[in-house]
Amino acid sequence: MRAATFATLINQKVLMPSQRTQYVAVDRDHLVDLLAPVLRKIYIDAEWYLANNPDIVEAIERGVIADAQEHYVLSGYYEHRMPYEIEVEEEWYLAQYRDVSQAVSNGLFSSGRDHYYVAGFKEGRLPHANFALRTFGG
Repeated sequence: MRAATFATLINQKVLMPSQRTQYVAVDRDHLVDLLAPVLRKIYIDAEWYLANNPDIVEAIERGVIADAQEHYVLSGYYEHRMPYEIEVEEEWYLAQYRDVSQAVSNGLFSSGRDHYYVAGFKEGRLPHANFALRTFGG
């Protein structure tokens, strides 16, 4: 494996360090390449993923992507798609997110789980304490 120097990545505009903070902007394709080995370790329930994402089934049928895992690693993670059915601890979720509790009380969502599946996952909310995406063997 070959790696470019930090200066080369900056010169090629793959990385763009901030002049005011410790943050570095990263070219999306470079980020995808860097995270791919980590994302391949995330458990994907292919049957569930495809049943809940019919556009991916269509992409597989057209030969755009090979399978659910390839889609998740290259796109799905960045599109905030759930890789498998995630359990939501209702009482905990509503206690943590008072705005969601209020929305459920007002009838905007049928439950905390409903909110999580419609919006909460995409907003980065946790479905239960200490949540992390499940990995193979985990």
